[in-house]
Amino acid sequence: MTKPHVLVTDWLIPDFDIERNAFETAGCTWSMPTWSPPAPPADELHQQLLERIRSSEQIDAVLFQLAPLNAEVIDALSGNCKIMQRVGIGLDNVDLEYAAQRGIEVRNVPDYCTQEVSVQAMAKLLSMHRQLSQTHQALLKGPWLDRPPQPITRLSDLTLGLIGLGRIGKQVAEWMGPMVGRILFYDPYLESVPSDCQSVSRDELLREADLISLHCPLTSETRNIIDEPALRLVKPTAILANTARGGLIDAAALADALFGGRLAAAALDVFDPEVPSADSPLRRLPNAFLTSHTAWYSEESKVEVRTKAVANILNKIAN
Repeated sequence: MTKPHVLVTDWLIPDFDIERNAFETAGCTWSMPTWSPPAPPADELHQQLLERIRSSEQIDAVLFQLAPLNAEVIDALSGNCKIMQRVGIGLDNVDLEYAAQRGIEVRNVPDYCTQEVSVQAMAKLLSMHRQLSQTHQALLKGPWLDRPPQPITRLSDLTLGLIGLGRIGKQVAEWMGPMVGRILFYDPYLESVPSDCQSVSRDELLREADLISLHCPLTSETRNIIDEPALRLVKPTAILANTARGGLIDAAALADALFGGRLAAAALDVFDPEVPSADSPLRRLPNAFLTSHTAWYSEESKVEVRTKAVANILNKIAN
């Protein structure tokens, strides 16, 4: 009997120990990409992936991170492929509709870093509200001042606006609830509304919120949900945080709003493209606080996402 085979499309993690041990114990084989991080350009990665698939005699499962799994790639997979498993949450790099047509299940690990991302979203909002980075820079330049560069309104008088109220959005709402005056959210797909949150339209949220945090997936409907018209609705004193997906924000429009004083500050952990270019204006703006897609990380979440991803594959191909 042929052993089940797992195709690893791309691998940006320094080791493969968790996956190797689990696959060996289960009697599976696997194949790795031939390149080392960083990944090659998207077009080159796509072509290499197609060649690997077409040269494989059998593929029972696909383990992926950021590789583009479009209809052409899915179509090339053998009829034995049962599952495509993401090591992470977002599935915006997968043609989900075509995978469903082919009868291939697509899985992610939706709950592995809820605590970590929620904490980072809150930390960004609170640090920008208290102007910690700006005050640090002012202190280094001198003179010594006993107040931050701009006036600060008491947090309990402010409105928090959450775009997306899934696992992470709900966690942020629960933790931030006792600290702010009220919580608004926009999520047209939510079936039940928490008693301490108020459902509003996107535009109303943008007009009313003092602190805005994004927690929705990247889809055709949410891409650039924060664009130039949206940014014209926000208060000039508002603070925006994004720990979800870079494509939710039109980066050029955001930079213009920050530079023009139409938005007080933005704290970003994700970008589109994933690494902002060296000449991106966001890198130079003092009211833009940038981190390098680290919101997901803890030592525990690092292990959990990999363990759960492998378990999903083994449970599927064993049946």
